[in-house]
Amino acid sequence: MSLCRLEKVSKAYKMGEVVCPLNEVSLTVEKGDFLAIEGPSGTGKSTLLYIMCGLLMPTGGEVFLKDHHLGSLSDAKVTELRKDLVGFVFQETNLFQALTVEGNLRFVQSVGKNRKPDEAKISRYLEELGLSSRRNFLPNQLSVGQRRRLIVARALINGPQLVLADEPTNDLDEMWAGKIMSLLAGVVERGGAVVMVTHNSHWAEKANKRYLMQEGRLVKHDQA
Repeated sequence: MSLCRLEKVSKAYKMGEVVCPLNEVSLTVEKGDFLAIEGPSGTGKSTLLYIMCGLLMPTGGEVFLKDHHLGSLSDAKVTELRKDLVGFVFQETNLFQALTVEGNLRFVQSVGKNRKPDEAKISRYLEELGLSSRRNFLPNQLSVGQRRRLIVARALINGPQLVLADEPTNDLDEMWAGKIMSLLAGVVERGGAVVMVTHNSHWAEKANKRYLMQEGRLVKHDQA
């Protein structure tokens, strides 16, 4: 069973004229996949990630998470399914500004599939991502790179089967970017899958499947 499947997915917006960032995109994500999606800004890469987990609905085509057809589910059911299966690394901050670093991770765990914080796991992620000394800081007291690492920790803390990562190495130096890539690779090694949007060809080379987004379609990297 695939973790995610897109069948001829399109997305159109009306902005004076109709803009179609996605045009009949089909894609299957299996366990063990590490996909990198590259391409210029504004070509629909982030839109694709949002559609894959039901944060946006397509204007055409079908989306499946495991064997669940998202178009046939209520918003509440899609949200529950996403919480149980997906970790999303947002390009823009999605941190709770009123909660500390530790509080952000505790909250995500409290609404996840296990419904309760795992203090040992929280401490391990804080240590791995160099945030232990910042555990009681608010997000606006962190550097840009520290906030990026916290966003990644939030996405991974519940052990998702599928990670959708939108520019996860942005704002990070090579050491921390490498650490993030190692954590994403760990998801794949444990039988999950990662779909990563990136502008960085160096990190894209770490994926086992590479695609380019061109004119609303996904093209395999070696065929572009």
